[in-house]
Amino acid sequence: MKSTIYILVSLLFLSSLTIAQNTEEGMHPIVLKAKETSLYTERVNWQEVNSEFVSLIKDTTDLKQGLQYLINSLGDKHGMVRLAKDYSPVVWFTGGIEEQDNRDPDFINTVINDVSVQFSYRWFGNEIGYLKLVAIGAGDVKDQADLIRAGLLELKGKGVNKWILDLRFNGGGNIEPMMAGLAPLVGSGFVGGAINNRGEIREYKIENGQFFNYGRLVCEMDSLPEFSQIDKVVVLISRYTISSGEMVAVSFKGRKNTRFIGEETAGYTTGNGYDAITNELMLVVSQDVFMDRNKAVYENRVGVDEKIEFEHGVDLNSDSQVKRATEWLSK
Repeated sequence: MKSTIYILVSLLFLSSLTIAQNTEEGMHPIVLKAKETSLYTERVNWQEVNSEFVSLIKDTTDLKQGLQYLINSLGDKHGMVRLAKDYSPVVWFTGGIEEQDNRDPDFINTVINDVSVQFSYRWFGNEIGYLKLVAIGAGDVKDQADLIRAGLLELKGKGVNKWILDLRFNGGGNIEPMMAGLAPLVGSGFVGGAINNRGEIREYKIENGQFFNYGRLVCEMDSLPEFSQIDKVVVLISRYTISSGEMVAVSFKGRKNTRFIGEETAGYTTGNGYDAITNELMLVVSQDVFMDRNKAVYENRVGVDEKIEFEHGVDLNSDSQVKRATEWLSK
């Protein structure tokens, strides 16, 4: 796989030579795109970065070294370059950000990044329902949202009015089906979003069970289930809750009757753009920072009300965080 990506990037460099090497700012167009879109543009010496980037790609058929330098120069731990055809990563940030709480790479690769795992739910009885929302990758947004909404409907039909939302295994992906599916439980009106360095807000709003991303209806959903009151919710998060998983958590911050149990999240609390830099490559860098319904900004990690260490590989019946969640909901 690595050799395939290497060959592709080498070939992509040849096609990139057809792009004008200079712009009105005297920058390589790839560097200029990063300057125009990065959340961290104000802290970068762009003339220096441009000079080094051009030097690294000069007289070579391999664009990868220059792209790696560019991503690291942004200081953006959420940044990367991906292949446009399948979103597979080409380069990503390697600037030495210390990972929190010794996240286990094997667990990330085998569990968190397991694309075969889907949303699941369970009725605990005593009016308590459990929702396990994992990462969501490519696929039809409506189909994925319907799966989540069907779980809400079934549990609500069993009389559930107390909820455990488990985001501990959510490594990110497409937030739209997550929010569209959960919408009635999240609330109504402005429930969060993100803000860029120009003060512009990308709003997440919910109306009649419909999720709107920056004013756009994500997908047409049934308004059911309807909530006549603000049900109690415990949100479980962990050091493995990443990116859009963190944004789902943020959307519950400031919600009444809500408690966060577990560990601080991974700290990838930025929204990334997907901008073409050649016909085959996408620049994926942070463009805005998550905010909750009260417009509090989360520049790093999402915290908890009650810290309990995450024990993966534990059955739900003996899971200390789930036990504590059930106790709080039962009060």
